[in-house]
Amino acid sequence: MDDLTYTLEWRGIRKSGYRFEDIEAALVTGDLHSMYKIHANGRWQVLRDYLEQYRAQYAAAALSAFDYQNQSPPDQPSSHEPLPSYDEAMSEPAQPQRLARHRERSTQLKPAWFWPAIILSGTACLMLALVLVYVLASQHFSPQRIDTSSEKTAMQEARKNENPNTDNQPIKASEPAHKEQILSNEDVATLKSPHVIRINAIWKEPDSKKGGLIQAGSTGSAVHIKNEGGYAYFVTNKHVVVIPKGAKDVHYFLEFNGEEIPFEVVKKGRYELDLAMVRCKDGSNAKMEPLKSARLAELKAGQECVAIGNALGEGISVTSGVISAFDDWSEGKYVRTSAPISSGNSGGGLFRTKDGALIGITTLASGQMKNGVVQNMNRAIPMDYVLSDIFWEDL
Repeated sequence: MDDLTYTLEWRGIRKSGYRFEDIEAALVTGDLHSMYKIHANGRWQVLRDYLEQYRAQYAAAALSAFDYQNQSPPDQPSSHEPLPSYDEAMSEPAQPQRLARHRERSTQLKPAWFWPAIILSGTACLMLALVLVYVLASQHFSPQRIDTSSEKTAMQEARKNENPNTDNQPIKASEPAHKEQILSNEDVATLKSPHVIRINAIWKEPDSKKGGLIQAGSTGSAVHIKNEGGYAYFVTNKHVVVIPKGAKDVHYFLEFNGEEIPFEVVKKGRYELDLAMVRCKDGSNAKMEPLKSARLAELKAGQECVAIGNALGEGISVTSGVISAFDDWSEGKYVRTSAPISSGNSGGGLFRTKDGALIGITTLASGQMKNGVVQNMNRAIPMDYVLSDIFWEDL
């Protein structure tokens, strides 16, 4: 059994002429490993499995050859031969020449795991160094957070000392600090109501029944648009400032902060647009910032909105609703809203709630139908027409 030689293969490379002792020695030196394939008994099998079988067979063969009667292996010298001396018995037995050669090679060759271990160790050290460099760089260049809590506390105490009686004063709404801040209906009412004013037109016209002249007039709303050339400009509906033929002593005025300020009509809407632009000399309104506007492309049905105007001529009031739809008319589109609009709201402003943008000039209320009920079908002229010069005609 010891004279048998074997052929081994690993990834297509074959090695021949190995005896069992050679295989054992090569496994010790690392020249072979247990996953090699070995050709034995006419077939290929994994070296590890074959060695387990071979070692068991080898042990069984040696056990069967043992002389139980003489209690000594058959290969050992007979009892007639002289026994070795004490020094010879205690000396180290001579090693087989082939095994000695393999062991000599094992002192010269590195184990199979040596170079992979070196490569893995180097890679780990390199990755650790990169992580350390990144951490140090991020700590060096990242902005440091400054604790301003003590500074804020000091500022609050100073303000409290300067204004000791402001604890019970109401907090005023402010314009959104950035685009993500959402306003409420209450915020819009507080911020935008000063931009909507009450306007009036008064005149005298003939009395068809009694003769002579009687006083007549109309009232509505207007929205402050801009300041230019020493004037404050407002937009309203054309039908609010239209004067009938034959009228005399025409008087236009707008009401602001309890004062009556005269104004003049400078433009009207083209293409039967129910728009008019009026202006007055600089006053309190001239100091107001221009309103932010939003065009049709920026609007969507369902967005909340607030209507501000001089409802029924009883002063500026606020209603709320949503953008319901966009209605077609002969020359363009209306913004339809569910926000209630009454007489006197004509020329007022329709504002989008989330950012306070002016989205239209309120124009038409629901009205009534003979054969049905109409509710929340109110309309406003979009800002696309108000902001474009092609829809205006100078007077």
